[in-house]
Amino acid sequence: MSEGHGRPMNFPTLLGVYLAVNAIPDAYILGDGPDCLIYKSHFIHGRHDLASTLLRISGRHRVAFSNVCSRGVVKEHDEIIRRQLRTIDGLKESGLVFVTALPMCSITGVDYGRIIRSLAGRLQKPAIDLPPDSLIGDWLDGYGQVLSALVRGLGFDGKAKARKGPPKKAVIVGYFMDRNEADHLGNLAELRRMLSALGLETVSVWLGGEPAAALKRAAEADLVVSLPYGRAAARALARAAGAKLVETELPFGLPKTERFLRDVGKAAGRAKQAEAFIASELSRVVPRLKWIAPQYFLNRRVAFMGDPYLFEGFLDIAEDLGLKMEGAIVRSKGIPAAGHEERPFSVLCAPRSSSPEVRRIVQAPLDLFVTCWCEQDFHGLRFPTLEFGFPSYRSHALYERPFLGANGMLAFVERMADKLCAPRPERRG
Repeated sequence: MSEGHGRPMNFPTLLGVYLAVNAIPDAYILGDGPDCLIYKSHFIHGRHDLASTLLRISGRHRVAFSNVCSRGVVKEHDEIIRRQLRTIDGLKESGLVFVTALPMCSITGVDYGRIIRSLAGRLQKPAIDLPPDSLIGDWLDGYGQVLSALVRGLGFDGKAKARKGPPKKAVIVGYFMDRNEADHLGNLAELRRMLSALGLETVSVWLGGEPAAALKRAAEADLVVSLPYGRAAARALARAAGAKLVETELPFGLPKTERFLRDVGKAAGRAKQAEAFIASELSRVVPRLKWIAPQYFLNRRVAFMGDPYLFEGFLDIAEDLGLKMEGAIVRSKGIPAAGHEERPFSVLCAPRSSSPEVRRIVQAPLDLFVTCWCEQDFHGLRFPTLEFGFPSYRSHALYERPFLGANGMLAFVERMADKLCAPRPERRG
């Protein structure tokens, strides 16, 4: 998915909402607006995510809309929303429903929370409003807003529970599951493996392909592990569940994997276990990288385009392999990459694809461009590209191929090495 020539290189907030709904298999979203609401799901279903169930051949799509047009929006249409909420609630396969609106409907001042409250006692499953005025930003903001709404809407009572001893159960909040394919299944297995090595049971991952009922198990957690895609939700959930909170980094690359393990180990009272596990992981992974780094990566020139959290981890990977960073494009205008002003290469935050700065990066003599899908923006690239992150339309995972943790480091480096060894593409006209 591209914004097209000359447009900002970020994605609308509603698309982030759809990504979150896509990661909860029994969640539905009801949008107040015309049928264009369903078309945004086409950017995910069957393109970025071949395992998506947002759309169904039966016609019972998980993206629903009121079909209110520009004329109907000026009329009172609360009953349309109520009727559709009752219909979705009655579906056997539904577990919860989010309600929001396009600006053309929200400007009329419809209170979707009030509509949901008017159905109290008549709905069997959670209905959660996403206030349209909160969905201002980009795709990462939309994803985070859904996580925060889940804390509010899943019935956590907010009463702290008495917990004794070190944490035994953990919930991970802020994992960005942008598709249901096996690369993310591999990441989830890797996250659970790392917590298990620290003596922690992972009771739930927000979000990790789990249905609504499984998300409620977060109430059992002694420890909330906060990843950067859901900071606000993690803080709210820790308060509501009476659990300890630890804010850590996305374990992409070895340095951030070490930081993740040390942060969680310290919060769980298992610092020694964390250090032992780190030593074991490094002794397994580093020897496999020692021979390949000088042969394939040392002093090769690379650029990156993707979200800010993957960018920070990629910098560590590039440094460990001896790659030379030529530039980076961060596809999020709301969350600039920290400290980018001090870096010796250009870091552009949500630039326009036609800007001279972007052209300068992609026309540099690169050996590899690690990037989310960009074909429509950049024609005639003269160097290999590795499609990575959201969106990925030509790269899909059929087996558990993580990119987080120690195993993810090996898999990601292998993908880069394959691209660097491949024949150079001919320049297109």
